[in-house]
Amino acid sequence: MARFERPVRSIVVLAVLALLLFFGTAGWLGREFLADNARTRGWVDHTSLVINTIGEVRQHLLRAQLYSHNFLLTRNPGDAAVAQDAERLATEALLDLRALTAEDLDQVRRIDAAILLAEQILATNDRIIAAVQRGDVDGARNLVTERFDEAPAFRTIIEEAVSAEGALLAQRQAATETTLRRIMWLLAGVAVLAVLCGLLATWALARQVATNHKRYREMERAKLESDSDARALAESRGQLQAVLDSARDPILVIDQDGRIELANRACGEAFGVPSQDLLGSDVAGLVPALAGGERPRGEVRVIRHDGSDFPVEISTGVFERDGRGMSVCILRDVTERHRLDQLKNEFVSTVSHELRTPLTSIRGSLGLVVAGAAGGLPDKAKSLLEIAHKNSERLVGLINDILDIERIESGRIEFRHDQLEVSGLVDQAVEMNQAYAAEHGVEYWVSARPDVPLLAQGDAGRIIQVLTNLLSNAAKFSPRGAVVDVAVHAFGSLVRISVRDYGVGIPEEFRNRIFQRFAQADASDVRRKGGSGLGLSIAKAIIERHGGRIGFEAAEGGGTRFWLTLPLLAEAPAEEPGDARRRMLVCEDDPDVATLLGLLIEQDGWRVDIARDAETALEKACTGQYDAMTVDLLLPGMDGISLIRKLRDAPATAALPIIVVSAVAEEGKRTLNGVINIVDWLDKPIEQLRLRTALYQAGMRKRDGRACVLHVEDDDDVIQVVGAIVRDEADIIPARSLREAQQRLTERQYDLIIIDVGLPDGSGLDLLKTINARTPREPVLIFSAEDASSS
Repeated sequence: MARFERPVRSIVVLAVLALLLFFGTAGWLGREFLADNARTRGWVDHTSLVINTIGEVRQHLLRAQLYSHNFLLTRNPGDAAVAQDAERLATEALLDLRALTAEDLDQVRRIDAAILLAEQILATNDRIIAAVQRGDVDGARNLVTERFDEAPAFRTIIEEAVSAEGALLAQRQAATETTLRRIMWLLAGVAVLAVLCGLLATWALARQVATNHKRYREMERAKLESDSDARALAESRGQLQAVLDSARDPILVIDQDGRIELANRACGEAFGVPSQDLLGSDVAGLVPALAGGERPRGEVRVIRHDGSDFPVEISTGVFERDGRGMSVCILRDVTERHRLDQLKNEFVSTVSHELRTPLTSIRGSLGLVVAGAAGGLPDKAKSLLEIAHKNSERLVGLINDILDIERIESGRIEFRHDQLEVSGLVDQAVEMNQAYAAEHGVEYWVSARPDVPLLAQGDAGRIIQVLTNLLSNAAKFSPRGAVVDVAVHAFGSLVRISVRDYGVGIPEEFRNRIFQRFAQADASDVRRKGGSGLGLSIAKAIIERHGGRIGFEAAEGGGTRFWLTLPLLAEAPAEEPGDARRRMLVCEDDPDVATLLGLLIEQDGWRVDIARDAETALEKACTGQYDAMTVDLLLPGMDGISLIRKLRDAPATAALPIIVVSAVAEEGKRTLNGVINIVDWLDKPIEQLRLRTALYQAGMRKRDGRACVLHVEDDDDVIQVVGAIVRDEADIIPARSLREAQQRLTERQYDLIIIDVGLPDGSGLDLLKTINARTPREPVLIFSAEDASSS
């Protein structure tokens, strides 16, 4: 038997070697075929890309010529802009084409010639546009006539390049087909050899069957040994199950096919079925996050047997058993944690709201007293009041930060969607924080800004809140005498605002958590600066809700540069004049808040009446003698929401501008859900700057629906453009000189005064003294090509 098995084994080895040779050869041939196919596909793709790029060059050049000629005919600046954009795209496409054909010297020669002609065509377009812009229409037409023959030459060269690419592709495809035929013949020969070897091996194996009887007996003995091992494994598994059943968290062992092999008793309790019933089932039916072999981390949702779900914190691990990959999954129910978090958030929100009403009186009263509204104060008393006012501001900021965090976490924070001019927002934020910078002995400097307006959409107050946080942090962590560098840059469809300080920088170990809640560096010199640790977390949430990003980087030369980006709008918004000051009705049941609110509104030139309840407010408002009113939502008797609905239902007050000032303004806004038009929703404590903005907006909503604007401008074209912009909202009264403007000011009150600085008989800024002395004082918009910063 042994003598017979030796030649059989030799034959089998030879057959196996022959099969290995076949598969090796087939693999090598297949690899060669795939590599050749990939090269061919690459050539085809490259040629297609070259041809497509040539088509783009043609299209952009044709578009540039077409719109430059249209600009000659229509004088529309938009056509010139489109032509110049097409020129830029054509230049970029030519450079791409030059790079694509760099390895083909003949194509390089053609493309270089095409680039030269394209540059001549584009230069001609630029000259045509420039001639039209300076009014030389005849010169532009002559250029069109003189350079008419440049495009055909360019097209001829480009068509030669396309033909050359096509010919080169045909040559390469022919070579590939020849190679493929050779590979097929060689593969056929090797296949025949493999078949012969397989037949020989089959014969040899058939003779080996006689030896299997002995091997069967050996397998029976091995089976007995395997049964003994299986019993030992079952005992070990029972011990493991007992250990797992003692755990309080659900634990699952899952095979590589996603089937549950082991589940402890806690799994049965969590999913509502006996743990044994879970064995063999698909884990994706219980934990969808594990479908497809995924290994999630953190919090996921799992599904009970009855279809309900609950949140768990999941952790997974892998191990190998009998050559198969296995997973262990531990689940921790976090339902109770969520409930406690919800209770905590509700408690924080309730306490914060309850604090806001008394803080309204404290903060506002202290601010008015410190500002001198109550007369002169002794130096010691003024110093103490300033300390109290400063700390009340800090307390208001902390409460606002806590409320913002609570709203962000609960998804209840809402944003306005106004059209904003970014550079103006930056200037406003810098101006608002000048006092803070002076307190820390630093200076803000806007080092870069675009020459054209950058328009974005969003909530101006929230974006200023982010900028204020970055500016205050920069001032706080900069050495005295330093300059905080603020820059605004446009990058395509984004605007980037950066704030750079010259402080000690951010510790390495703190950088990964700088945008987390209550995150503060541990260094003692940083801790002394104070702060809640919520500002950057809030800033990140606000910017991300605006579709932007926020981050930081170490600045060259020391310090840190924080930056944020916002998406830009394509079109400019129409300007809306505001700030017409008239008669205001304040509906507020808290006497202190009502008095304070009345003082704040009167500072802006309004006449104020106060109603302590909704019924009185409704009766007074229906008399028609008020231009706007404020409403607190928490009123005795009829609540503020019901009052607003009644005001809107009454014909006399249907269009009356309403400003909501309440500790529950956000909740009221969600209740009305935008159905009723409200000028603004102001939370308590009252922010005077935001209140002033709301008053301006309310003042412009006159009962006749139109405003009166004095436009001091000597250019009739500018007067006509501004008049066209605001024709639906306002009447324009023009004044073409300083003298005429002074005469117009003696005739009546205006809702807005637009001033050009450069006038034929003097500076428009000379009107400011006269305007500031008027009662009420009209809002002023400087609309001029001259820089008025020095005046």
